[in-house]
Amino acid sequence: MWRKRSRTENHPYGPCCGVAAAGKLKTVFRYLGYFSQSFMLAVMLWPFVSFLLTLPIVAVIYHRNHRLSFMSAFTAYVAVLYALGLLAFTMYPMPDDPTAYCLTHHLGPQLDLLRFIQDAQSGLSGVLQLVMNVVLFIPLGFMLGRWAGWKFWQTAGTGLACSIFIETTQLTGIWGLYPCAYRYFDVDDMLTNTIGAMLGYALAVLYTKLVPKRTKQIEGINTHPGFVHRAVALAIDVIIMDVILYALVLLLTYVFYKCAVTLDSTHYAIGALLITTDGVRWVPGILAGILFLIFELWRPWRHDGRTLGAAYTRMTIETMPRTGWRRILFYAVRMLVLGTWFVLLNTGADRWFWYLTAALVLWWIFVHRMPWDLVPGDAVTTSAHLQHDHEQRDDVAHVSADCPQMEQLVVSEPTREGVGLAQREEHGTDDVAGAAADDENRRHRADVRRNPEEVDDRQR
Repeated sequence: MWRKRSRTENHPYGPCCGVAAAGKLKTVFRYLGYFSQSFMLAVMLWPFVSFLLTLPIVAVIYHRNHRLSFMSAFTAYVAVLYALGLLAFTMYPMPDDPTAYCLTHHLGPQLDLLRFIQDAQSGLSGVLQLVMNVVLFIPLGFMLGRWAGWKFWQTAGTGLACSIFIETTQLTGIWGLYPCAYRYFDVDDMLTNTIGAMLGYALAVLYTKLVPKRTKQIEGINTHPGFVHRAVALAIDVIIMDVILYALVLLLTYVFYKCAVTLDSTHYAIGALLITTDGVRWVPGILAGILFLIFELWRPWRHDGRTLGAAYTRMTIETMPRTGWRRILFYAVRMLVLGTWFVLLNTGADRWFWYLTAALVLWWIFVHRMPWDLVPGDAVTTSAHLQHDHEQRDDVAHVSADCPQMEQLVVSEPTREGVGLAQREEHGTDDVAGAAADDENRRHRADVRRNPEEVDDRQR
């Protein structure tokens, strides 16, 4: 008579092995129970933290190349993602209850350099462990060889140094943060990791022979930056402003509590000055407004549209020459939009902050300019710049990795006069008439700023 077999009977070695496998699985789950909370948190935060840490690298790329290709941005993100992933996969999972873990686990260092031979003979799991230790450091060797342009001995030495740091961190329980070592210190890992870095370097050399690197230094200031370029420059400004703001708030708070005399729960006195708690709450907002006006109005007004972030990434927020009321209107619109965005950011970044951010992104997608860029330029220059606007392309979406062409028209950093024609001819642009118009426009704006009355007389 046919009967349904149990799951343990399906196993070729009978019920006892099924029970043993279940026991092992239960042990694995019990072991993972030490780590689940911290490990899941690290996995969830990994891509987002990598994105934030990519910002400084992108800023350096803009400072060096004056443009950002899609492959450059992707490369920067992958490098940060790999670096954090390397730390996460070698340091995590960590025990959420270190005391309980250390009472039941005592891990000593493994100092036998040839132990990997026995591990490889132990079966598939031992071989896979060796292979994965090699594979883990192949990207490091490739990045150092291809992107950083390091030599073989530098790459191999860096791979060994990184492996020693990781193993020592595991042995010391993250340098004393944990009361015991929660992972093995294994000298074989140093050997296999270094081999992986060397293999990565070999792959980088081979890939470079097949796909040579093309680098071309672009000089000047980007007068038509894309959305990503603008966002990076603004992020630099915001970071600087917030660092200064928090430092000032901490300093004023310290001075206030040192000098103020408490009158009651809501009133304080500093000498003859009476201060209420409501007045104190306005201080951070007032300081933020002052910093914003300095960084986003006074600084670019005095330096041809270059904030600190824009100056570092070699761009200007003034996409066309504007003088008189046009320039005032340009900065007024920009202050209104970005000022609102900055206030929302520093008051908690609630849903209205994200609504405004999304609206600006959508505006750029459909209009390819920011709202303040719609303010018309000087009458003499408008037609030439309108034609150039149609040639504008986004920093990331439309520029290939090794493309030597310019992203957009740039002008010489020391001066904006007499550069457009030469740069357009140098980079193969056929619009000679447009280049000549750009030259004339810059000369006109320079004349207006030097002696506006004389220029008005000539125009009459």
